[in-house]
Amino acid sequence: MTFARTYISCAIFSIISASIYANDETPIRSNDTEKSSVQLSPLVLKAAEDKQHIGQTVYTKEDIEKTPNSSKNITDFLKVNPNVQFSNKAKNGLQQGELTPSDISINGGMPYENKYLINGMSVNNNINPIGSKESNDPTNLMGTTQTVAVNTDLLCDITLLDSNVSAEYGEFTGGVVSAETCKPKTEVGKIHGNISYDYTTDSWSKINFPDSDSLEDFENSNSEKNQPYFTKQGLSTNIYGNLTDTLGFNAYGSYRHSAIPLKTNLNEPKNFEQTRESHNGGLEFFYTPSDTTELKVGAQFFENKGLYFKEDILNSESTHVSDSKSIYVDLKNKLDTVTLKQHLNYQSQNASREAADNLYIWAKSDSKNWNSKKASQQEGNLGDLAQEEKKLEYSVTAEFTPIETHFLTHTFKVGAGLGHYEANSSRANNTYSYASLNKPQRAENCIDNGLELEDCDPSTGQVFDKRKAYYAHNINIEQNRWNAFIQDSMHYKNYVSSTIGVRFDYDSLTQNNNIAPRTSFNYKPFGNNRLTFTTGWNRYYGLNSFSNELSDRLDQYQKDENRVSENGHWTNEWKPDANFGNINYRSKLKSPYSDETVFAVQTQFANTNVVLKWVGRDNKDQVKTILKIKDPKFNQKNTYHYDNSGLSTSDIYTLSINNITPIHIANSSHRFNLALDYTKTTRNFTDYTSSSSNTPEVIYDGEKISSDFIPASNYNTPWTARLSWDIGFDHLPLTISNFFSYKAAADAMKVKYKVNLEDGIYDVYTPYETKPSFSWDMRTSYTIPSTKNTQTILGLTINNLTNHKNEYLDTGIAKPEIGRQFIADITFKF
Repeated sequence: MTFARTYISCAIFSIISASIYANDETPIRSNDTEKSSVQLSPLVLKAAEDKQHIGQTVYTKEDIEKTPNSSKNITDFLKVNPNVQFSNKAKNGLQQGELTPSDISINGGMPYENKYLINGMSVNNNINPIGSKESNDPTNLMGTTQTVAVNTDLLCDITLLDSNVSAEYGEFTGGVVSAETCKPKTEVGKIHGNISYDYTTDSWSKINFPDSDSLEDFENSNSEKNQPYFTKQGLSTNIYGNLTDTLGFNAYGSYRHSAIPLKTNLNEPKNFEQTRESHNGGLEFFYTPSDTTELKVGAQFFENKGLYFKEDILNSESTHVSDSKSIYVDLKNKLDTVTLKQHLNYQSQNASREAADNLYIWAKSDSKNWNSKKASQQEGNLGDLAQEEKKLEYSVTAEFTPIETHFLTHTFKVGAGLGHYEANSSRANNTYSYASLNKPQRAENCIDNGLELEDCDPSTGQVFDKRKAYYAHNINIEQNRWNAFIQDSMHYKNYVSSTIGVRFDYDSLTQNNNIAPRTSFNYKPFGNNRLTFTTGWNRYYGLNSFSNELSDRLDQYQKDENRVSENGHWTNEWKPDANFGNINYRSKLKSPYSDETVFAVQTQFANTNVVLKWVGRDNKDQVKTILKIKDPKFNQKNTYHYDNSGLSTSDIYTLSINNITPIHIANSSHRFNLALDYTKTTRNFTDYTSSSSNTPEVIYDGEKISSDFIPASNYNTPWTARLSWDIGFDHLPLTISNFFSYKAAADAMKVKYKVNLEDGIYDVYTPYETKPSFSWDMRTSYTIPSTKNTQTILGLTINNLTNHKNEYLDTGIAKPEIGRQFIADITFKF
């Protein structure tokens, strides 16, 4: 703490000192490496201007470093993009100790409908993308749409594909986020790199509570949902170089840690420290024996880890781990008439929980009294769980030399991919949840008819006669998938260009044959970038069959059990209750898909680029939970049904304005990027795990309306304004990056319950309007040239600089977002 505060003071002093003593006779130009006293060999930075087009945005290493991003993960960085909306909880001020990436929606899609790629390999959580919200859920692991958090310090570029996506990409209905690590471009025989450290804590963060009672409740919190104290810090490094003229390497790694001390309701201990950790690491080799051949071989490892506890339960500690391990080979060959790219990878993604095998809920007694605030006394947890997905994937693409015809130039691109996938869910031991009745059964000294009873408290004779059983299991599912695509990019002089393609996908579980046409058209009436019209019609198919199949099978391994009694005496035998089950019944599911229409106008004039775009999405065959029902055939209860009745529509209008080259004002350069968006989304479900009534209508604001027209409960801010303003100085090694965002009020639903009317069961919603929110985030960095080949960079990120009071809605309750927050960092480059 002391070190970090001193560091901020030094950083501010250095910046002020440099401002006073900098002069024209001894310039230090932060934006001119040729005149700088420090010359470092950089990693390859891709030119974003060459790759930007409607529906695709490439963010370079420079963009990643300058954008305020206190969480240092990919999705939080994407707040700058107008086609991305964040979960209501993305800026949750009550859980600032977490390291998990925020869930995002791209053009109205659900978070689990996006595809996340790191070096061409998916880090999607295909088995459990929704995940449990509790650390001691009996059957589900905690999880999010991404298996792991990837540190943006290790990345060289991030590409967002939000619309008009090429036929080369599949298995998504939202968007594609693709990130790459870096290839070195250095002199032979020299090693370069960087080391970065960042730090923040609760004393550097403010939360604007609505009243003093809310503040007091938060400070006395004993729940992981409210984290009054935390300390987050991270360390990352890149080391790279060219060992020979043909062989280079890049090694990278990072470690992030968060400590979250919390109180408990237990008599002893009264405090407990939860922790969160994130580990990233990788090694890549680049071999270029000739101008026509490039080979990359790499391995990468990403892991998230957390230690949790429940404030009311003794010995409830559990450790949760999720990771992604992969090895991969990329080969690029330039032949006479075709450029051939091949990719081969093997990947394993795992998630697990380590916890006590059994949960006991005792009646309070002299020996069972570790929680004086509760009538019942709980101890233990619900056992170890594990899941794994293994992948072996191969893909090949061929891009042919352009073919000239009388009117058009054709560039054909074809490709195919094949993958074998195995999913596994396992529980090593039987796990039981025991609960006492209102009048607990007794057996003196736990002896009944001469038999010593198990699951009994000898001091009170309290014995359990009912329990829920979660049986040991090892479920394996295999799936084969393959795809193929072809597309033709056509050009007519400088006036007309189009890409017409089609993609075919098949998987062995659903046995669905999905054909997705992809088209985009561009017209430049003046033959240059002064004015461009763009349109497109596309279809995207999603993938969620692993989560469906495993869920169906897991529910077969749980029962209610009763202790067997003979002649009025207890035994140690248990038998299942025939009137219990939790089996999912779902129809033969189709693959969900999205039909997209795009229209955009782009103009460039007077150093200004303006884009006006509309994206319309019609999402069909979405997986939806219908209703919990009784099934008389099996005499079951707690069953529920899935089908493809989920529907959603989205219209997204965006206006982006930015200057093409920096604007120079008084020895400083400025870049501006203004993005406005208007979004309208309707959705007849929350996500594929949320149940709803089996009627097509609901009661909203006192009236019956179609469930298709109620406001989406999340990712539905009607309009947002975002402004990025980056400042560099000619004679001062200081950069300042500002990010302003404004979110308008949104229609929401504050209360939900069910009512049984004569014509059926209806969900009842009360309308609610969220409050507008404003945030100004800032990042400053100051470069200190240390020696000829080294640099020290001091950085400071400030979230919500004005400490504006912002709120979000969580299950009908308004909760505060983060207030002003400081994050300090220091980077050493060599």
